[in-house]
Amino acid sequence: MIKRLSNEFNYSLFLPIFIFYLLSIGVQAIAADLDGVDVRRVILKQTIFCLVSFILLVVTSRIPVSTLLRYAPILYVLSLGLMALLYWFYDPAMYALTNTKRWLRIGSFSFQPSELMKLSFILFMVRLTVSYEMEWSQKNLTRDLKSDLRYLIKIAMYSLPTFLLMFMQRDFGTSLVFIAILGALFIIAGVHWKILTIITGIGATLGSTLLVLVFSEWGNKLLYSLHFKTYQLDRVRAWIDPFQYSDTIAYQQVQSLYAIGSGGLFGRGISGISVYVPVRESDMIFTVVGEGFGFMGAAFVVFLYFYLFYQILSAALRTNNKANLYLAVAFVFGLMFQIFENIGAAIGILPLTGIPLPFLSQGGTSLIVLGIGLGVTMGFKKQELVMNKIKE
Repeated sequence: MIKRLSNEFNYSLFLPIFIFYLLSIGVQAIAADLDGVDVRRVILKQTIFCLVSFILLVVTSRIPVSTLLRYAPILYVLSLGLMALLYWFYDPAMYALTNTKRWLRIGSFSFQPSELMKLSFILFMVRLTVSYEMEWSQKNLTRDLKSDLRYLIKIAMYSLPTFLLMFMQRDFGTSLVFIAILGALFIIAGVHWKILTIITGIGATLGSTLLVLVFSEWGNKLLYSLHFKTYQLDRVRAWIDPFQYSDTIAYQQVQSLYAIGSGGLFGRGISGISVYVPVRESDMIFTVVGEGFGFMGAAFVVFLYFYLFYQILSAALRTNNKANLYLAVAFVFGLMFQIFENIGAAIGILPLTGIPLPFLSQGGTSLIVLGIGLGVTMGFKKQELVMNKIKE
């Protein structure tokens, strides 16, 4: 049994995961100490989250991917239901703090349904994509522009409830993660280039229009009528010229720039961290790495992320299985977008959106769901005929 487990367990993929678990506990302990929070309590809490994440990783890795895809519609509906419950069972403490209903409160337990939705969304979208390809391959037909357009319409219809709930919760940052996942899936699935060009053009137009609306009086009125909040518009203004608003709306981002910049090449050491950064345990956790360990420490974290992505994609490619590859690409690009946005906001090249940094930011839900998602990738097997078993 031990020998069999050793042969099946992907140690190359687990290595960066294990290192990230250790880093997660370490940086949260440093952030707690800097903010005067009980360090022992934070270490215990983060260690428990890491252990639960690891246990679920191992359990999920034993479940065949075909089984997960077969039940993906059920998981997706359940995730939608959990997100809908936010309107009745939201966490009042987090609502008072953030004025958003993103945390579900049941008894003493609080978690973010949107984190679970990310994984359910990936599984369901990959299932739809694989089913579409199976349908055309069984009929010995060649995909064309019209067939790909019908596929995209189907994806859009099933995705609509998710984006509507995100819009109603005013969670613009997480919505961008779902868009990144779909974009990566469309590209790897070979959607017609004309459709991809049109989608890219629409996205660029919407982004440019949003900037115009943010910096015009009539545009602000329009955005407010669409339920955008002042703090969301302020984040864009602070991004364009942070030092102009360094004492007000851009205070967090300017402090982040000071912290990372003061770290230099090798950092100031844990005891040398002195720049105060609001919410550094969550959105700005990268500042702890940048100031304490400098450019080299920050580069190591970024390298570790990309090594993790390399191992996930390699594990999928070795199976020679399209479903596994689609899952890996969607999962990797979802994480990559979160990392790019979080670190980009910390160093001032992107606006703040409140997206956490995977593994390192505070949040048990994110860490636990991340463990489940990584368990899916750890369970990739070459001999599994995923595409043939989905509809069984």
